[in-house]
Amino acid sequence: MADLEFLFHPQSVAVVGASSSSERLKGGDFFLKSLKDYGFKGKLYPINPRASEIMGLKAYPSVRDVPGSVEYVISCIPASETPQLVKDCVAKGVKAIALFTSGFSEAGEEGSQLEQEIVNLARQGGVRIIGPNCMGIYCPNAGLSYDPGFSKEAGCVGLLSQSGGLSIELVFEGDLRGIHFSKVISYGNAADLNEADLLEYFSQDAETKIIAAYIEGIKQGQRFLKALTKAAEEKPVIMFKGGRTKAGTRAVASHTGALAGNEAIWDTLCRQAGVVRVYSLEEMADLIVTFLYLRPLRGRRVGIISIGGGAAVQLTDVCTSNSLMVPHFSPKTRRRLERFNPQAGTSLHNPVDTLFPFQYLSDLLETIRVIDASKEVDLLLIYMTLAYFLLRQKFEVAEEVIKATIKASNTFDMPIALVLRTGGTAENWKMAFELQQMCSNARLPVYPSNERAAYAIGKFIRYHEVR
Repeated sequence: MADLEFLFHPQSVAVVGASSSSERLKGGDFFLKSLKDYGFKGKLYPINPRASEIMGLKAYPSVRDVPGSVEYVISCIPASETPQLVKDCVAKGVKAIALFTSGFSEAGEEGSQLEQEIVNLARQGGVRIIGPNCMGIYCPNAGLSYDPGFSKEAGCVGLLSQSGGLSIELVFEGDLRGIHFSKVISYGNAADLNEADLLEYFSQDAETKIIAAYIEGIKQGQRFLKALTKAAEEKPVIMFKGGRTKAGTRAVASHTGALAGNEAIWDTLCRQAGVVRVYSLEEMADLIVTFLYLRPLRGRRVGIISIGGGAAVQLTDVCTSNSLMVPHFSPKTRRRLERFNPQAGTSLHNPVDTLFPFQYLSDLLETIRVIDASKEVDLLLIYMTLAYFLLRQKFEVAEEVIKATIKASNTFDMPIALVLRTGGTAENWKMAFELQQMCSNARLPVYPSNERAAYAIGKFIRYHEVR
């Protein structure tokens, strides 16, 4: 396995194609501004033969003209100019080049030939290529980022993504959900460094505990299978495969020039390797949250506390549809629950349909305590929608419910998860974000819908059953 640690901790970065223009930011300007604004602490070198200074930094005509060492290069110049750039990087002793530049294998035969030319030049000179047609690397601990708005907090999730845009979406979505990344690499066409290299790296990376992957196609089938299997033996691997349909496969070819492969083969491959497969970025975020904040469960039995009967029925249905069980509580447990819950308008059989947030909030902990002590369920799901609090103008009560739930999750042995519905108003969205941040800080898993909670938890349980 190649040691790729040098990719994520460069001491110096050159951005080729940065501009001194005051007009809207282009590719090179965006990368340079991202590194500056994010706080990269190493040396930054703008490269432009027609500028002497860019964004307050001295600019140089070429990589060769930089007086100090250059470890990592970001290329934002036309594809036709990249062979000379690679030659300059080889002469300078550059370790890696990230080619934001497109117009290679994804563009047709001529582009494929050009792509192979630059790869050959780089390999002969000992330089690794990321891309082409990619965003490159985000590593919070190194101050390395391709978007200035990315979180500066490092986490334990490693992401490899053929799509740069989807990687950006997941990083921002993750920040809202309490997900932070050890390293992210957008690798585009995978002309040199490919998914097998990156899986091998992440499987051994001490900073990465969970591996997330968005893959459209593969370069080396047997090596990829071996790397994927090894990675899944070491850590949870959550995969989103792009190009599952004929139309999607055509889109893959025009996006990264990759071979998407057969859907049935991919499904079998993931199942045999022990990979958790998802079908959207939202599902990927849900599974990451689940693996981050839930410990393995003893079984599939779910207890439900819901504010409202309709939601309780619907949550019961989706849990059952995802192979989770919602058993009735025993008469003994129901008698104990009656002490803390009003009889009118409630049900205590499981789901527990209750009105406690408005009349008996102080009894929420006691209700959870009884369910925990019963040992009749393996997980407690609490459902709440902010629409109820908006209707009654009891916003402060919503925060108290969250605080009580967090206290319970820290007090009792039984794992707890929360479904938090917004109710659809702008005011509720803002409140939901604040409440979700509270839960994330307390490592309490939160899901935006019943379906997404049941789906993620069901897959999480199946993963641990197989293992």
